[in-house]
Amino acid sequence: MTFFIGQIFQGKYPPDAAVWCNRNGAYIEAVDGGYQIVGIPESTLDEVKAEKITSLKADRDRLEVEDIEVDGHLYDYDEKARERINNAIIALQASGTSILWTLANNDSVLVTAQDLVAVVSAVAVRSNTLHVAYRDAKAKVNAAMTAEEVNAVELEV
Repeated sequence: MTFFIGQIFQGKYPPDAAVWCNRNGAYIEAVDGGYQIVGIPESTLDEVKAEKITSLKADRDRLEVEDIEVDGHLYDYDEKARERINNAIIALQASGTSILWTLANNDSVLVTAQDLVAVVSAVAVRSNTLHVAYRDAKAKVNAAMTAEEVNAVELEV
């Protein structure tokens, strides 16, 4: 069955109309005791840019807290892990000892304060790299003249 934008159905609309709308960027809206097929307006270039910048920022933020490899060991780096690492650094610096640390893959490794400082340092380098890549990508988005150019921008890390 063929449908078109603006088509009105009295009473119920055929189920095929919903499938057609999903495939053709439209939706069904209630009007005067019936239903009408309405086209979804295309986003403006500014809207496309704003959506892309939000997406790039989300990618950057997600990558910033991924596990990180240091000296062949993969460390967790979510919020809870960051707190534990910082607390362990303070305790290990005060005691001058080492502890058995559980890695992201649940293996254990003996670490010192310096080992955990190396993790934080690696994260700082990664974070800076991600922020530089985000700023570069954002500049490309803002300079883009078409939605296609905007959509082609990626976070290059």
